[in-house]
Amino acid sequence: MLEIHLFVNPLGMRCFRCENDVLRVDHELNTKINYQFVPLFNMQTITDTMRLYGLSSCDLKVRQHVADTIFQVILDYKAALFQGRKRGRCYLLRLQDAMVRGQADYSQQLVEQVAQQAKLDLEMFMEDRRSKLAHQAFQEDQQMAAELGVTQTATAVVFNTDQTDYGYLIADFDYETLIQAFRENKLDHQQSAAQFAAQFHRPSLKIIQK
Repeated sequence: MLEIHLFVNPLGMRCFRCENDVLRVDHELNTKINYQFVPLFNMQTITDTMRLYGLSSCDLKVRQHVADTIFQVILDYKAALFQGRKRGRCYLLRLQDAMVRGQADYSQQLVEQVAQQAKLDLEMFMEDRRSKLAHQAFQEDQQMAAELGVTQTATAVVFNTDQTDYGYLIADFDYETLIQAFRENKLDHQQSAAQFAAQFHRPSLKIIQK
């Protein structure tokens, strides 16, 4: 079984494509895949988002607004995950589709609309997105990224639970790179991603370059 942690910019078109690549892999490979999308929040993510939307990187008020929006989108995603991984991923992908491709503005109305499309319990979701648990889940994701040495979005950390020794970090993740690595038996692991996330014990990582 493959365990894939894909670190994403929740408002980035490139990561939207990467996430759909993961979904393609899930259908193509003859192995079980356990995957999750992990939002990455840092200065680079904020700068990349401003560039993507054509915003001035010198405007501090705009930068703060972008940072606040990304942060709240991540909390929304973590809150959606409390109702199940499948619904959480559905929420994130639908929100990205509306904002990245549909160019919709982030708003309370959009959040409620997407939550209903993802079949979330709306009352529970609206409460959870402001909760301490959502903030804690956000902090755990950022700590995991730091422990793994992930600083750029569109980065995947892959573990193959059928083998031993190493996990693999794939920079500039795409479908073809993962498929080739899997078919050439390059993916193995030291411990499961779930164990790593729980213990924050950094496994040995090999870097797959294109």
